[in-house]
Amino acid sequence: MNEKASTYLKLRLVLFASLLVLSERPLLSNDNINRSLSREQATEDLSIYFELIDKQHGNPYQFISRSAFLDALNTTIDNLPEQIEFKAFEVTLSKLNNLIRCGHTIINLDANLIKSASEANHFFPLPIALIKEQVYVDFEDSTIPHGAQLMAINGQEIGEVINELLLLTVTDGFSQAKPLRELETKFGYYFFLKYGAYNSFEVTYLTPKGIQTKTTISGVAGNQMLANNYYRPVYKTNERYYHFTHLDAIDSLQTLVLTLNTFQANPDWFAERLSALYDQESKKFEFDNLVIDLRNNEGGDRRLLTLLYQFVAGEHLVDPSNTSIRSNQIQFEDYLLGINGAVGSKEAIEKAETYLNQHFTYANEEGFESAEQNWYDTFDAGINWQGQTFNGQVYVLTSGKTFSAAADLARILAELDHVILVGEETGGAHIGRTANMLLNYDLPNTHTMVQIPVIYEEFVNANKQNEGRGTFPDFHITQTYPDLLAKKDSAFEFTLDLIQQKQLQGAN
Repeated sequence: MNEKASTYLKLRLVLFASLLVLSERPLLSNDNINRSLSREQATEDLSIYFELIDKQHGNPYQFISRSAFLDALNTTIDNLPEQIEFKAFEVTLSKLNNLIRCGHTIINLDANLIKSASEANHFFPLPIALIKEQVYVDFEDSTIPHGAQLMAINGQEIGEVINELLLLTVTDGFSQAKPLRELETKFGYYFFLKYGAYNSFEVTYLTPKGIQTKTTISGVAGNQMLANNYYRPVYKTNERYYHFTHLDAIDSLQTLVLTLNTFQANPDWFAERLSALYDQESKKFEFDNLVIDLRNNEGGDRRLLTLLYQFVAGEHLVDPSNTSIRSNQIQFEDYLLGINGAVGSKEAIEKAETYLNQHFTYANEEGFESAEQNWYDTFDAGINWQGQTFNGQVYVLTSGKTFSAAADLARILAELDHVILVGEETGGAHIGRTANMLLNYDLPNTHTMVQIPVIYEEFVNANKQNEGRGTFPDFHITQTYPDLLAKKDSAFEFTLDLIQQKQLQGAN
């Protein structure tokens, strides 16, 4: 692995460390995780979880009614055994959390248990590709060949495995792509959560030539499992997948490719790099086409979004939303760990409450509304694009992992005449979502961390026909099996073909 890839991988592991969990099975030598919860303890944690959702979440009943969610909670409690193993409780809570269909409402296990899990060689090692309801190996360093179709793992039929694991994913509305990509890139984690830790895995598969084979493969450590899932899918060989943000040119197509794998990026750096490709004297760009790849971007800092919009649209971003909260107080302080990543100190709580009371001043039956609609004024980077608007053709690549602020950018750019979306339905709700201020709570018996988003935004200009779904592309292109075998990126190659066809038409 080269130095750039290594640096990128370390950063990714930091971001996704919270995904790692420990098993209660004897395979892991951690007595803390081997314990069981009493029915009373599990009931208390489930009840507190409901209170957090019911009183602090910005819009918990966008996709399920309160009565239906409360019924699901009560049914879950009624079905608890007298003793429930720790990991079984996490599966139960994840299924309940899935019903809210909010991608910013997240369940993570006790952080003190992460290190032991990351060191244990008990995770399924292979990245997978989900293509037309089939599961394929997207990996080369294994006795199971790249492109093999998985049929069973440890005797569990793979179709049943996928159906069970999808119930544990973090979803957003009814996007059909987000749960699949969530599972695809975290398969080893979800398999562990549902089925436990194993030293080895008995795998039944079909080779690319259709020969059914059975073999045993060894488990890997949690960090290696994450590295495989995020870094090792075969088509991700280009340097642009190793960085948070990357610019590279395809000179033969007069095309600039901007890969944004996150919005946790520096707007100053981005502005400088773009300026280097713009001639102030002639007021011309060094490229005619721009490809913005958002397929692995799960959001972050909106300041980069506002700068990008200026560059592509030539004007200040106005994206009005009706915005509300259910409570202008930070509640359940005894369980609060942090706010937006900061420690939940008294000072942080006061600052958060001051912000809520400043912006949400109109009381209604559900909580409080804000008179402010264009929230992007709040995310002004203080950096403005000084050159000409880029009026060439813009292609935006999307997938089910295009989420939060990245899904916002795809939705907003899709309204421009010179922008074409290619790929999948985004993983972020098109009409509205609950996000922004994020509170992290600790459940007292399991020390499960629950992330609760506080502010709900309903986008005024969004197409209401997409209610509950993500933003749809102009060209729906997902990875094909022939391209998987050929190690090609289907959506990216399709986009390059579009650019080439346009050039040929222009030449004629």
